[in-house]
Amino acid sequence: MSALHDRFAGRTLGVASLHGKERVIGPPLVSALSLEGFRAIEGVDTDRFGAFSGEVQRTLDPLSTAIAKAKHGAEVSGMDLIIASEGSFGPYPPSPFISCNEEFLVLLDARDGSTYEFRHLSLNTIFGGEQCSRLKEVEEFAQRMQFPSHGLVFRPSGKWNSGDRVEKGVQDVERMHALATSFISDNGSLWVETDMRAMMNPTRMQVIGETTEHFAKELAMTCPECEQFFFRITGTNAGLPCELCGWPTESIRSYLRTCATCAHSDHEARPDGKMTEEPQYCRNCNP
Repeated sequence: MSALHDRFAGRTLGVASLHGKERVIGPPLVSALSLEGFRAIEGVDTDRFGAFSGEVQRTLDPLSTAIAKAKHGAEVSGMDLIIASEGSFGPYPPSPFISCNEEFLVLLDARDGSTYEFRHLSLNTIFGGEQCSRLKEVEEFAQRMQFPSHGLVFRPSGKWNSGDRVEKGVQDVERMHALATSFISDNGSLWVETDMRAMMNPTRMQVIGETTEHFAKELAMTCPECEQFFFRITGTNAGLPCELCGWPTESIRSYLRTCATCAHSDHEARPDGKMTEEPQYCRNCNP
């Protein structure tokens, strides 16, 4: 039997989430790890580590937050196999006018304290916020954010202050109109933003599912030297040649996989089979 099967087969996975993430996290891992099953952990309070709506500030980085959530899940449930996730949203560094969703997953084996971590960045996101002083502005923002399938959050201003009124999970047109009218009447304007909790944002839920599928595949990768699982991608190598002049570009040419057990590493070609880059991304052709 494989090392992956020896460690995980037949066990039950606890998902440390308040927001329905188990629906997309559980099935890929049950299949990849030969688990007995999965369930959401009752009694977890993942919001204590930070809330997108601002009432609780996240004090740790996203990866550390996911680790803390997983440990909290183990403490609350007494289960020995826990997974937790944490997401971040903001401008995509290479192109700040585009929003991105960065998701972290942490699988904790409480039998020996081992953790397995994974990060995935996606440009597929419905994320934003806007200060509005008229109902029409709220409606236009909601339309851009694919309301009502994607929920909204209302508060007086972009930054939450103690005592501020916050209305989450707005997914009804009548409620949206009533809340917007009330906030504008009381404050002159309101801040409206996407509700980034997974069960309120189908696009984010989809990305979490995709992240888990990628994670499951990485966990199943076996080191060719010691045959341990999670022979994971740990780095990238730039230098994909320009298709016009052959000059090395900044685009990814290959990936580096490394084994945490024996430190063996291998280079792996791009999975999309791309061998050259377009001249517009070449500093020689397009300085």
